[in-house]
Amino acid sequence: MNARKITSQELAVRLEIGEEEFGQLLAKDEFDVADDFAELLVRQLEIELPQISVGTGKNVVVLRTAAEMRATCRAVRRDGIHFYNYYTMAAPAGRVAPVILDILCPADRLPALNNGHLEPAITVNLGPGDINGRWGTELTAATWRRMRAGTSAVPWVAGDSYVEPSFCPHTYSLATDVPARIISYTGRSGLQALVEETNSWADHAFEAMVESVSDGSPAAILRSVLARRGHDLTSLARQTGIPQERLADTADLTLDEVRAVARVLATDYRILLPAMREHDQVGKTFRSVESSVASIRPFRSYEVASLAAAPHLPDLTGLYMHVDNGTPKPVLDLCDFAEAHYLVLDGEITLWWRQESGRRQESGRQQESDGIGSARLTGDGSAWVSPFVAHGWSGSGSVVKLGSGKHLSYVDYLELSNTFQAQRVLRRGRRDRLGWGYDGQKGAPG
Repeated sequence: MNARKITSQELAVRLEIGEEEFGQLLAKDEFDVADDFAELLVRQLEIELPQISVGTGKNVVVLRTAAEMRATCRAVRRDGIHFYNYYTMAAPAGRVAPVILDILCPADRLPALNNGHLEPAITVNLGPGDINGRWGTELTAATWRRMRAGTSAVPWVAGDSYVEPSFCPHTYSLATDVPARIISYTGRSGLQALVEETNSWADHAFEAMVESVSDGSPAAILRSVLARRGHDLTSLARQTGIPQERLADTADLTLDEVRAVARVLATDYRILLPAMREHDQVGKTFRSVESSVASIRPFRSYEVASLAAAPHLPDLTGLYMHVDNGTPKPVLDLCDFAEAHYLVLDGEITLWWRQESGRRQESGRQQESDGIGSARLTGDGSAWVSPFVAHGWSGSGSVVKLGSGKHLSYVDYLELSNTFQAQRVLRRGRRDRLGWGYDGQKGAPG
């Protein structure tokens, strides 16, 4: 309503509903209306129905037992053979969840490549056997590599892991006759909204955008920002006092000079800094079992070890976690700024989480008391935990923890760091019905 500058009074007329009745609908956190009313509403607001659907926003924790996960098994044929079995981990309906793959392509066969996908991904060999990974047509050190399983010395570090960039073709085969499987998580791409929007652009506009982006370097970004602000290097040099020849490549500038440029252009100086990149020739970043074991450290009531990660893919994260805590009391020592996916590797462990008192999740496996929910999971059980929900594990076992930027991404944090009185804005904006706010009349446009 705010974006379309339609008052509640006007919209009520268009919906052929009384103003008071419409106000009562708006006063509720959610409301149930007939399909034809909902369709009329979205037509008047020029939006799509999913934008105002409840969806899965009320989920705090979603669970899937080992048996339930195995029931999701579906065979994938590729290159004329039974190539994989896929299994899906816990996640709210409609969300992307990590998948488990049985690797079935035999060791004596070169595995056929897929086409890659927009979303960057993190992949972990869960063993028990080694696998071969392939990432290109020609086999090189970067496009063909053995991904090893873990060892009995530290059994909760299951195997090698890596992260891959967007549209990186990839595939796997067994390295021996020992069976193996992987966990694969395609995290949210920060470019998804832009890519989807460009589907409706004219071809010439899209090509102009691609040319302006160039290689994504700060110099290319600076050129675009200069044009948008009505500047060129001559005027920028005059206002910053930095010689024009040095402004041609921001990589040559000091941090203070980059800040000076950003101040003149009224832009965020951080977009003019070069990205930190750690990847091989095809864009993937690898972490071996030995490197993961070397990273083992205490964290809260657990031992953890790092999975593969890269600074140029900051939203894609993963940990091995070893749980050894026999307390019968709730454990709530974890709380993340983004959603968390867990796969239980072994043992019998209990997940605890905070939820509103009196509310019960759908699954009968869960109990609650005083606003604390719990569920016991064994190997191949999985869980999804909503952002900023306090939770934790007790018992004896281990898990793989994965996450991406579905909620507070690093871009969100950049935006929050730029926002005047960020806490006030967030509180004011939640469930806001007074977005125009220029006078006290309810629903008055500004």
